[in-house]
Amino acid sequence: MIPLDRTLVVTDTETTGIDPWRSRIIEIAATRLVDSEEPVSFSKLIDPGESIPYRITRLTGITTAMVFGQPPAEIVIPEYFEFLGDGILVAHNLAFDRGFLNGERDRLGLGPMENSGMCTLRLARRLLPGLRSKSLGSLARFFRIPSHGRHRALRDVEITAAVLERLMTIASQEHGVTDLQELLDMQTRTYARINPFSRHVLTIRSEVLPDLPEEPGVYQMYDGRGRVLYVGKAKMLSRRVRSYFSAIEAHPPRIRQLVGKLRDIRWIVTDTELEALLLEARLIRELDPPFNRAQKRSVARPYLRIGTDDPFPRVTSHTFPRDDKAEYYGPFRSRGEAQSIIEIIENFFSVRTCDDREFAAGKRCLRADIGRCPAPCEGIVEAIEYAHEIERIREFMAGDIEEILDRLASDMLAASEDLAFEQAAKSRDAYELIEGLRRKQGCIATRIFDDDAVIMYDDPSTDTRELLVIRSGVFAGSVRKYAPGDTDSRRRLASALEVFTDAGVKDIAAVRDGVNEIRVLRHWLSAHRANTLRISRRKEEPAFEMAARVEEEAKIFFYREITSMDDIR
Repeated sequence: MIPLDRTLVVTDTETTGIDPWRSRIIEIAATRLVDSEEPVSFSKLIDPGESIPYRITRLTGITTAMVFGQPPAEIVIPEYFEFLGDGILVAHNLAFDRGFLNGERDRLGLGPMENSGMCTLRLARRLLPGLRSKSLGSLARFFRIPSHGRHRALRDVEITAAVLERLMTIASQEHGVTDLQELLDMQTRTYARINPFSRHVLTIRSEVLPDLPEEPGVYQMYDGRGRVLYVGKAKMLSRRVRSYFSAIEAHPPRIRQLVGKLRDIRWIVTDTELEALLLEARLIRELDPPFNRAQKRSVARPYLRIGTDDPFPRVTSHTFPRDDKAEYYGPFRSRGEAQSIIEIIENFFSVRTCDDREFAAGKRCLRADIGRCPAPCEGIVEAIEYAHEIERIREFMAGDIEEILDRLASDMLAASEDLAFEQAAKSRDAYELIEGLRRKQGCIATRIFDDDAVIMYDDPSTDTRELLVIRSGVFAGSVRKYAPGDTDSRRRLASALEVFTDAGVKDIAAVRDGVNEIRVLRHWLSAHRANTLRISRRKEEPAFEMAARVEEEAKIFFYREITSMDDIR
């Protein structure tokens, strides 16, 4: 995002007409935007000293009675310019608002304003050349910004500020704009357009698009030299790829540039959207296409880590799991959620929190003095005893939380009786966090490298019912169009669960080095958690028993509304 190192004052005026020398301002509003400060707003009605035309009342809802007795321009306009200061004046159709402000200044005997200006209309013309209308209402619809209450100054200021934010994002991501001065300069630039009737576009439309299947998969776009420009995944290949060639001029500049360079499209059909996502991530790493940017950045998802190379390990939070033989649990939705789980572990389990340097110093800490740490630095606890405490933490992460819930409930009650309401709130929040996690996913977090499960996925947008098999934390297969009770579905499920036999372990272990695929899988599961249900494999559970359990629970998940995880657990 472009930093706001100079003050922007987004402004809108409502007037009695369109001629700044004959008409008057009846309402003015503004919002001041600058980094490190909260937005501040200014909004005033103005008595123009004349009746408001009926057409203006119909448009704005402002009547003559509403402005009668309000401060005149002689009072409001100086207050506005004090609010504006030396900030950059931002408006949609800046010439209109600047003209009326200068008209009012002229009546007050003041010279024209000297502030720099930024016009969101001019920016939209350059950044969205294919969009037919660049009016504020059209931009609000294009960016899906609620536009109720339009034609009142403050509401129009709010919409303009939201439009400006979207345009700044496009300017930054698609044109490499890094500061406000570049954005100001962009208002006068022109950009080349892509002819939607170019020969290569017509060729692709006639020869390639008709062959695209209505299946999930990965598509690759090539230039005239056979180099891969872009790799993407699709839930339905035909719909996704066709979208690049529909209303080309309305696409962001970077997409138009891609369409201008590509000369061929190839694709790989996959069984599921998830397989397409994993294949896409693998191809992007291998091919490094120039137009792939977002997919090259790993998604920051916090995990809890328990080291296995230390007889007295700590429980810590890490942004990405690594193949370092440690135990990773997650992902969690945010750093705050991960840190809250660590605080619960440190409060209810006797483990060390000091770093390796402090531990090597052998100095007893406060946690040891209050009984929260067994002081392994002083040799008071044996490694085997400490390992027992780590095992209790593993059980807690797997969903054994009843004892912790009871203690949190007791702590909350005791704190309330002592009028320690802040402490009571902390206990309440911790209770709701771990109880909510177990209710939604059956555990606090899964151990990713040792995760064996079947994920039921019910996609409401396509009425797709799938079973996804997870072995040792990685995707290992799927059953498409699954129907509980169907003989063919039962056979395909049994075949997919063969991966849990000893014969399947070696194949999955070979994928274990692809830690990035685990990240991608975990992110997908987190993003689709509302439409998925995890059936974890029980310890040493035979494949045929798990298949029967999956089938029974699939009848519940796919054929009736689930109100609670307790319905099927």
